[in-house]
Parts: sequence; structure tokens; C-alpha cells
Amino acid sequence: MGKTVGWLDDNTSLVLVNTYSLSYVWSASQIFTYNMNANHSFTVVSIIPNTQQRLAPGIGPILISLVGTQSGVIILLDSQGNYYIILPSPLGDTSDTSTNLVSSNLPCMPGTFSFAPNILPCSLCPENYSTFGLTGRVSCELCPSDAFCPLGAAFGNISASSLLLTSTNQAPAYPLSPQSVQFENILMENMFTISFSSSNHCLLVSPLFWVLIIMLLGILIVLVMTILKYCAIHPLGKKTRKGLKEFFKHFDLIGEGDFNGYFYRYPIEKISGNATFARDPTLSNAQFSTRLMSLVVSPKVDELPIFELLNAQLFTLHVDFVNTLFSCMDVTLTQIKDINLPLPISSCNSSDGSLSLAAILPSHGVNLQFLLAGINTIGGVRLALEGSGTQQKNDILQVSYTLVDVEFAQAFSAPGLLLTQQPSLTLQLTKVINRTYPLTEGGQTQLNGIWMPYVSTDINQIFVNENQYIYAISSNTILSLVISETPYYVLNTQQPIVDEAELIFTNVLFTILCMEIFGLMLLIFKVIIVPLFGRFNNYYQRQSTTEKSLANNFDLSQASLYRF
Repeated sequence: MGKTVGWLDDNTSLVLVNTYSLSYVWSASQIFTYNMNANHSFTVVSIIPNTQQRLAPGIGPILISLVGTQSGVIILLDSQGNYYIILPSPLGDTSDTSTNLVSSNLPCMPGTFSFAPNILPCSLCPENYSTFGLTGRVSCELCPSDAFCPLGAAFGNISASSLLLTSTNQAPAYPLSPQSVQFENILMENMFTISFSSSNHCLLVSPLFWVLIIMLLGILIVLVMTILKYCAIHPLGKKTRKGLKEFFKHFDLIGEGDFNGYFYRYPIEKISGNATFARDPTLSNAQFSTRLMSLVVSPKVDELPIFELLNAQLFTLHVDFVNTLFSCMDVTLTQIKDINLPLPISSCNSSDGSLSLAAILPSHGVNLQFLLAGINTIGGVRLALEGSGTQQKNDILQVSYTLVDVEFAQAFSAPGLLLTQQPSLTLQLTKVINRTYPLTEGGQTQLNGIWMPYVSTDINQIFVNENQYIYAISSNTILSLVISETPYYVLNTQQPIVDEAELIFTNVLFTILCMEIFGLMLLIFKVIIVPLFGRFNNYYQRQSTTEKSLANNFDLSQASLYRF
């Protein structure tokens, strides 16, 4: 609640606000500076104490009165009877209230500026502006168009496409099984389907298209043989027909087809190029499935080694603080247990407005705290996780195991915002196991294991705007990071659609089926079409004979009449 009101000028007022505990005990006080507009609206300009202006140790937290003069001087009185004087600071400075009973002038830190003499803290540089690492600035300069300059940017030379702002994810979408995983359906789709509206490739690789071509060629040959038999009068025609008949009688050609190429399009990791023999260039002899498995359920015997490799993999954590003035001397890394344990930093580098450090994690489940001493602003943060992989084989189980290298990175930044002083992140690790069954009986199964990290946080919770930054009072930035493993793992399975024995047997059945269909067509032609054609031919010949007989009789009768 407000206790005392003072005025700096006609538009700026000071309000002494008291803070009470639940038992109504006066515990602390704050000085709110308000800007009063012409429409009688109130805007909070600053709050004392804040990150830049902390009360001196000699001043108690409980203030009972304040007085503001026309020259902008503030006089405070605490509950112990101590006086404190805050003097206006010149351009480019702020009033330092953290040491003496009378404030001194302190240059604005990089990323902030002060354009008027007053007791207020330095203002943050707006988005796309920076002080380029300089202190005591009265204004901020425009950053290059490709620079990363968030709110309160201390430096303007960091590229927005910098590696420190790039995320890396090793979790591509696992392939889906084709719409048809039955080899018979795949044969039907690629043998008896033809579309003239599709590409020329689909038309040329369609077996039905070539069957129609061969059928037309066969019909042409039948027509030629028929013409040579019934219409050729010259002896050369009969001789040609006899030679063609002997040729086709001994002609026999059975092609191998493209089933061999389809069979070896497995697994997908070893496929190179498109399937030129099929309508679908992505056709493969692989089907996939994905399951979410609980870690409570014991894995199979042949899966235990890959779990052991995953559990034994060591991780190196990299943390990058982007666009900040913090240095390696300002950072302390602590592991939080029932007590706080210092965790050594294996490497640290501070250059070009960024702070990068690395630490080897003691386990896959750990609670870490990064303490950065000081009030410097931070534009963004990037977490990266690295781990080396390995390989091993088990000839008894006929399984090969591959532990994949972990290369994960996630960058966090927000336009027009800066990192809060107490950001909290959660990094969850999930085991992903890819099982690839062998193509042939007695082959080697492949098991690949990799950790998939996921950072759980809300951008709106770890970044603040300038209005929210006003309420910050801490003199340090503390980044909390909790790393844990999820209670489940992902099992991806890849297996061939058809094995070698099924492929050969199915192709033989389809070949016999096609021959039977063609034979059925010939049988229909011989049993139905040929007799019908013969009947029509006999009927036509009888009609022609009858008409000729009637015509001859008519001519004889006319000749008899002429005699008389």
C-alpha cells in the first residue's frame, strides 16, 4: 500500500509502497516512479531498489518517508532514523545507490543508455539497437540488418545466423510403411495398372502396356499368317508362311523381370537411386512400425546390450549465453542435491559478446544451476549436448549394435525480449532404438540406439520485455537446468515386405496366373469367337449360294421365254 507521495516534476511522481507479510508485519519498502500522462493514466517508469540501483547496506529495508525536491533530489528516511540522499545523475549515467548514504554516478552498462539527468536507472536499448559494448551512452546505435540485436543488446556484431543461434535436431520423422505391405497387392498395382495421363516413365515401366503391345504384335502376326494362308496365291507366300510357322514353333523366351531389383531395395539406409522398374520411384522392400515402450517392461535378450551402451554413454553439456557482457570469471556451476556441490567447468570462452562453457555431466539425471554474478543483460541462450557413439557385435545372437553419436542443440531467443534473471529449463532424454531385421534367413539383425533430447520450457516464461524488466531486483542471473530421462523409450522396427522364398514363389504363381489368363483368352477366342465367326461365315456362304441359284434359275426362265 502507498505510504508517501512525492513529486519530481509536473509529470513524474514518487510513491513509497510498503510490503507486509502474512502476519501483517512491515517487511520491506519500494519506491515506484510513475509517469502521469495528460489523460490521467499512470505508467510505472522504475522501481527502487532494482537491478541497477540497490540500497546501501546502511539503509534498512523499511522506509517510512521520502521527500522530493524541485531539483530532482530524493531524501529517504528508514525505520532506524537513517537518512539517504539520491542525487540526479548526468547524461549517460545512473544514480548508484548501492554503496554510500549519498548516491554517486555510475556509467550506464552496455546495452543501456540515459538521455536525461534524473534518478532513474538506465533504459534498455530497444530491439535492433545496441551500444556495441560501450558504457555511459546517451543513445543506442542502429544494428546491421543481419545482426542479432534483441532488447538490451550489449553488442551489435553478432550475426543472426550465427552457430550460437542455430538448433540441431537428430530426430527426423521415421518412415511410414507403404499403403500396401502385401507383395501380391504390390504386384497387382505395378503389373495391371496403366495410366495414360501419368508420366512417360509410368507408362514405359507398366507391364500391362507392354502386354498390350505384344498382344497387338501377336494379332498382327495372326493376321499376316491368315492372309498368307487364305489369300496368298503365289508359291512364295505359302513358303513364307511355312517358314514363319517353323520359327514361332521353336521360339521361346522367358525374361527374368525386375523382382531381383525390388528384393534388394532393403533396408532404406542402403537404397541409392530411384526404382526405375516401378511406377513409384520410392518403392522399397521395407515396412515400418513404431511403438512406445515402458522402461518397466524388461527388454528382449538381444536388446539388453544396446540399453547398456545407452546407459553408459557420457554427455558433454555446452551452454552459450549470446549477446552479453558476462565473462568466464562471472560463472559458477553447481549441482543441486540435498547439498550444493560445485561442478567443474571443462572449458570456457568469452569473446565477441558471447559466453560459451562446457561441462561433463556426472549422470543422465542431474539438477544444475548456473550462477552469473552481475546485472548484465543476456539476449539469448543455447543448450547443446554431445556424446560419442560406439559399435559392437554379438555373433551368438547374430546382432550388431551401434550407439549413435549425440549432436543436439537448441537455441532460445525472442524478438524484442531479453532473458529473465531466473530462467528455468528442463532437458528430457528419451531412448530411441531402431531394430532392422535381416533380409535373408540367418542374416544379422541390426540394433541402433540414440538419445533424443527435448528441452521443455515456455519462451514467455524465460524472456521478459522492458515493462517486466522494471520489476527485476536481483543482482545475479541464475539459470536452472534439470536433466532427466523419460520413463519410456521408442522402438522403431524395419523389416522386409517379402523374403526371397516368398518372392520366388509368388512370382511363379503370378507367371502361371498370367499364362492362364492369356490361355483363357485364347480358349474363349477358340470356343466362342471362332465358332461364331464360322457360323456367320457359313450363313453368309449359304445366302450367297441361294442368291446365285435363284439368279441362275431366273436367267434360264428368261431364256426359255425368248425362244418362243
